[in-house]
Amino acid sequence: MGQGVPDLDLANEKPRETSNYSEKLKQFLTSNDVWHRFIEFTEPVKTVEQAARKVQATKIVKSIVMVDSNGDPVLAIVPAQRRVSYKRIKKMLGVKDVRLATADEVLSHSGYPVGGVPPFNNIKRVLLESQVLTNETAIAGGGDIDKLIEVKTEDIVRILKPKIDEISQA
Repeated sequence: MGQGVPDLDLANEKPRETSNYSEKLKQFLTSNDVWHRFIEFTEPVKTVEQAARKVQATKIVKSIVMVDSNGDPVLAIVPAQRRVSYKRIKKMLGVKDVRLATADEVLSHSGYPVGGVPPFNNIKRVLLESQVLTNETAIAGGGDIDKLIEVKTEDIVRILKPKIDEISQA
């Protein structure tokens, strides 16, 4: 249970026609006293532009699942309009390399499918772009690909205890 992050154990959940990833997330957030608001869409949200039709684009964050050269997962949380800096992340972690996780790795490591990964998931090693903290709230993946969730950035820090630094670039 590294770094005191509560376990979610969603890795064994099988996707269904009407998925329950967001329900599991809601239970976790409620049980950990995390203020949250789900934002539902009628179709999968695949781009910042789609999400920005309902929410403020500058508040959207991406929860990016990566794998280091040792095969260990790491979660990078960055503003949606920025890209992760592989160079900065490698230096921060002290590893030879990092790469994006495959879709199967995203689900097995985080417990959520690609496109629905929230900041709160099964990955214990978390890096947070310091710019995310300029907003009181952040809007992230909501568990299912047709949902986003708004949470307080202070709760991201309180629950995940991430390493905070500049890990992205324009």
